[in-house]
Amino acid sequence: MTRHPVRPSSARRFLTGFLTGLALVLVGSACVSTNTYPIDFFSEMHYQKSFRDQEPPRLDVPAGVVPISGGEPYYTMEEARNLRNPLANDPQAVALGKQLYELNCVTCHGQQGNGKGPVAVYWNIVQGAVPPTNLKDPRVVARTDGELYWILTHGYSSPEHQVKYPHDLTNMPAYGKLLTPEERWALVSYMRELQKQQ
Repeated sequence: MTRHPVRPSSARRFLTGFLTGLALVLVGSACVSTNTYPIDFFSEMHYQKSFRDQEPPRLDVPAGVVPISGGEPYYTMEEARNLRNPLANDPQAVALGKQLYELNCVTCHGQQGNGKGPVAVYWNIVQGAVPPTNLKDPRVVARTDGELYWILTHGYSSPEHQVKYPHDLTNMPAYGKLLTPEERWALVSYMRELQKQQ
């Protein structure tokens, strides 16, 4: 029986090649990896910007900050009283205001602005509820354009309503987040036109 010895040179070459390849793979994966795992096959999912459980996305914006790309300053009712309507006497603004009024306001204030819209009937059913305002009421007519703009922006609750229902914030909803400033000024312009009609 003759035994053929394994050549040490071929086994050594195989082992050297295997170890060299393994070393290259490890070094290559260490260069590619950016964090936890030595080899990342789907790194785009692992390193995405996300938030862990119960971690807030970011800090709240400080109160009163106006973004440099736009935004709207906050006015109190007293400060808004002296604001002038930039769209006063503009027929296009009145036409836009009419469209917006028909979409947002007719249901409560009515087509004529008298506070008798289709939904106003339901305020009579609820005991003590404050019905929609008649926009032709002398108290509303006496308000400045800036006050009407402020009410459209922030909503409003009459002092009588606040005394009777202190937990209600308003009986006129705020449209500040629904309509742009230009649209709210256009509504004010249209309300002034409605008030001229008998």
